[in-house]
Amino acid sequence: MSNKSSDADFNELNRKFTGLEDYTAKLLKDCGTFRDGVAAMLASQAGFGTAFATLFQPILNETSLSASHPEAATTLKNIASYQDLMGELRDAIQPELDLIDSRVVAPLKEYQELLKKIRKTITKRDHKLVDYDRFNNSYTKLKDKKEKSLNDEKNLFKLEQDLETATQDYEHYNNSLKNELPHFLQLTTAFISPLFQTFYFVKVGILYTLLERMQGFAGQTYGELGIDGLESMHYERLGDTIEQLDALTVTKRSAGTARVLAQHRQGSMASESSSTLGRASTLGRAPSTASSSISKPPIRGSDPAPPPYSSGGGAAGGGLGGLAGKRPAPPPPAPKPRPGAAALVYVTALYDYAATADGDLSFKAGDKIQLVKKTDSAEDWWTGKLNGIEGVFPGNYVQL
Repeated sequence: MSNKSSDADFNELNRKFTGLEDYTAKLLKDCGTFRDGVAAMLASQAGFGTAFATLFQPILNETSLSASHPEAATTLKNIASYQDLMGELRDAIQPELDLIDSRVVAPLKEYQELLKKIRKTITKRDHKLVDYDRFNNSYTKLKDKKEKSLNDEKNLFKLEQDLETATQDYEHYNNSLKNELPHFLQLTTAFISPLFQTFYFVKVGILYTLLERMQGFAGQTYGELGIDGLESMHYERLGDTIEQLDALTVTKRSAGTARVLAQHRQGSMASESSSTLGRASTLGRAPSTASSSISKPPIRGSDPAPPPYSSGGGAAGGGLGGLAGKRPAPPPPAPKPRPGAAALVYVTALYDYAATADGDLSFKAGDKIQLVKKTDSAEDWWTGKLNGIEGVFPGNYVQL
């Protein structure tokens, strides 16, 4: 079984770097969501004010709306003021939203591009590790062979050179990342913290601006109202509207037709039974069993069973079979696969791979490779065929 190398120190650094990628993406998404949400709210409120102003304009020679609807006098009086307030809010907050783009979103996008470059280096390091394990396992297996032929000695010498080259390449990338990633993570803290603080204070400024302007408008329109005052005004204007809605028949769930008929039938049976008992008690005798049996519905299951199905139809040759005619014959089944013919399996190359030893299969990213032989692990070397050439390649360079 092939051995797989692992570096615990690098794995820990890679875990921290992966968390940093996720955190950066989340911060960038939250900034965009907040910016778009505030901009959409301001646009919606401005449109609401414009729609209200258009809706409550008098039509032709219509009398004053305030006189016709005195309960809406306050609203009609302050429509223009509300429209002006929404325009002022949009002008005051838009520079803050632009500040989020220039001071937070733009630096985060540049930083994200830097993270992608480092991730490519980590991926290249992983590929070099696969090459190192392959040559190391091949060299160890051939070296431990008890009886070696002359060809084995030649291959052992070549594998030793390939292993030395693969070791140098892997250690170059591995040591470079282990030396520089800790320093990069420290610099990241100094870079991300100011961006997060800027985003936080801009959000607070926008929310306080909205609160101050809206409270000022409400105070000028309705006076100084606290939570209790707003609640009492709400219920005062609501009145008994909820009770009136509940009293409407259309708001109640109607019973189904079958249920209504069943209830009506039960009521009729009960009234008929009571009238029969009343007549019997008047005449001084018990009710007739015959009359009570007539009112009972037939018991399900007492009807005769239907005749068995016959493919030849009835005596008259009619019925549904005669009307519909004969059913068309079903389509023939799909041809059976030839015995011994195995389905070809193809894999897709994820990266470019150039042969580094005899028997390797070279390919480009996106090539369709016929899979000849594979193992259970993608970290091993698989066998494939491309353009009539058969060779081995690393399993983690392709995707099934």
